[in-house]
Amino acid sequence: MNTLTRREVTRLINGLVAPRPIAWVSTLSADGRRNLAPFSFFNAFSTAPPTLAFGPGSRDGIGKDSLRNIRETGEFVVNVVTEELATRANATSAEFPPLVDEWEVAAVTALASEDVRPPRVAQSPASFECRVVTIVDLGTPEQPTNSIVVGRVTRIHVADNVLDGYEPDPSALGLVGRMGGDLWCRSSDRFELSRPASTDPDLVRASL
Repeated sequence: MNTLTRREVTRLINGLVAPRPIAWVSTLSADGRRNLAPFSFFNAFSTAPPTLAFGPGSRDGIGKDSLRNIRETGEFVVNVVTEELATRANATSAEFPPLVDEWEVAAVTALASEDVRPPRVAQSPASFECRVVTIVDLGTPEQPTNSIVVGRVTRIHVADNVLDGYEPDPSALGLVGRMGGDLWCRSSDRFELSRPASTDPDLVRASL
C-alpha cells in the first residue's frame, strides 16, 4: 500500500467496497450556521445501542465543515438519499466556501429536529438524529486525512408511506448508493437469500 498514491488507493477502495449507502449529513456550527453534505463512507454498526458512523475527509489538510461543526456541537442528523434526491445530494458535495448555504443550493427544506439542534431534510423519507459517541482521527496532527464520527441515534423520523409497521419498504424508499468514481447505483434490483438454518457444515455446503 505504501507504493500507491492516495488517489490510487481511493480509486481502488471506492471501487471495490461498493455499493456504499449515503449519509446526507446536516450540522450546525456553534454560532448556528447550517451545513449539508453527503458522505459515502457510512453505515450502521449496532442496533443496541443504535449506532451510525460516517467518515468525513479533509481537503488539503483542512477538515470539512461538517466535521468542524460536529466537533463544536457534538450533534448531527443523517438523512437518507433516494433516487429523487440524488442530484440534490450530489450538488451539496461541491467544495463551497464556508459561508455558502448548501440547503439553498439544493433547494431543500429544513425541518426542526426534536433531540438535537441541526435540522433534518424535509424531502428525505428518513432521518436519524444523532449525538456523538466518539471521533477517531485516522491521520496525524501534521497530516490530517479522514476521521470516523460515531454517533448514537436518539430519534428516527420515517415517512408513513415507506413503512409497513416497523418494516421499511425498499421499493417505496428507492435508496441509492455510491460505487467507484462518479458511478451511483439504485437499490431496485434485489434478490432474496436466507441465512443457513443448519449448523451442519456438510448440509450448508450441499446447499451451494
